[in-house]
Amino acid sequence: MKELLAALGLAKVRVDAGFSRIGRRLVAGNAADRALMTLAARAVSAGNALMALCREGHANESLPLLRALAEFALAMRWVSVDAEARAPQAWTELEAARWEFLWPEARARERAESFGMKAWAADAAFATASDFVRGNAGGLPWSHVFSESQLPGRKPEEVLAAATVWLALALEALDRRWPGEFPGSAEMRDRAQISRGQRHDE
Repeated sequence: MKELLAALGLAKVRVDAGFSRIGRRLVAGNAADRALMTLAARAVSAGNALMALCREGHANESLPLLRALAEFALAMRWVSVDAEARAPQAWTELEAARWEFLWPEARARERAESFGMKAWAADAAFATASDFVRGNAGGLPWSHVFSESQLPGRKPEEVLAAATVWLALALEALDRRWPGEFPGSAEMRDRAQISRGQRHDE
């Protein structure tokens, strides 16, 4: 788990360093700059909170943060394809956010597939709602009576590996917008894959 925490922490270091370098080039009235900065800040913050929960043994409670992180990263990567055209729509979605329609799964899965996200990372973000509501539910006295209806909950290594891949996608989006200023996405993906005992292309 230590290696995954270090890999995930690398994202904040790279994002901070990149924005420090390009800061004078940012334009307050530019929709793409504003959307990518806001989404990057939210992605890094969600990743930080997720790490804290995993370190304290609450990986299952971090699943909503993983889902949020995936959405922020996907929005960033989607904007980076055609930043000037897509950023206004992304910002409109952020301004109109309501819990009941904030993260449509069909759209997220379509974007994830188009950007080559690994199935295991997508499933960790999109297919874990039941784990969140029924997993790790044995902490109260006499909860063993209902053990057959409980799920074991997600392990911290699984959540951290998926979060690392999603933050790598966010870093990639920033590097597409500002080439050469936000390196490290491939390294983060490789670390996540190695933690799962897989090669980069698996």
